[in-house]
Amino acid sequence: MCASLEPPLLIGLASRVNARDLGGYPTAFGTTQSHRFVRCGGTQGLTARELATLRGWGVSRVLDLRGIGESPRLTCRLAREPWVAWKNVSLYGHDISSPTLLPAHDTNNYLVSSYLHMLGARKALRHIFSWLSEAAAKECVLFHCAAGMDRTGILAMLLLGLVEVPREQIIADYAYSFGTPDEVRQTMLHPLSPNPEHQGFTSYMLNVRIEAISTVYDALVGAFGTTRTYLEHCGVDSAKLDAVYAHLLG
Repeated sequence: MCASLEPPLLIGLASRVNARDLGGYPTAFGTTQSHRFVRCGGTQGLTARELATLRGWGVSRVLDLRGIGESPRLTCRLAREPWVAWKNVSLYGHDISSPTLLPAHDTNNYLVSSYLHMLGARKALRHIFSWLSEAAAKECVLFHCAAGMDRTGILAMLLLGLVEVPREQIIADYAYSFGTPDEVRQTMLHPLSPNPEHQGFTSYMLNVRIEAISTVYDALVGAFGTTRTYLEHCGVDSAKLDAVYAHLLG
């Protein structure tokens, strides 16, 4: 199944802020629509031309997932744009992939523990999905954190899971932050040795990342059956989930 994975729909930004669309992924009910949800890394370095690109893409709502200690309003370039409705809801208080925090050993357990902690932020998730549900029919929502990998990756996992994108594609969407589509496909088909001495560091970390998100996604589905059931358990209103579902698939 991995051989048929859809590649990411990239948004061409020269500053390489890991910007890509959640559109183009298959579900049993149709294909996820482009220009509805865009995931991104830190926006502080966006140029005027890149801002124009995002505006042309349809972006008009921005959700910043960083913690208050990261000064989100001051450091999100989009927060200062008059054409943007900006919102900050902290999914986690800091960037877990910061070089000063990411451990050299036992990285998988560190990532899994951090991601499960994010999934335990039920109040934040209620606020997030409530705000996402308010997007107008053709409005494009951009969501980001510091690097667009962890907090952003977890929210992307939940959005894609809500509309029942296949497991392998959800994992691949997360992994595209750490490798090319070909690298992601090959690593998912043929997991590498867990020993970093037997492979390059980049390949090792891609393998660790895929293992971590797979563990977290499988734990969620194992406990709740579906992403929607999990979000309802978090207290997200069913009508708001319907609105987010329709926005991504409509």
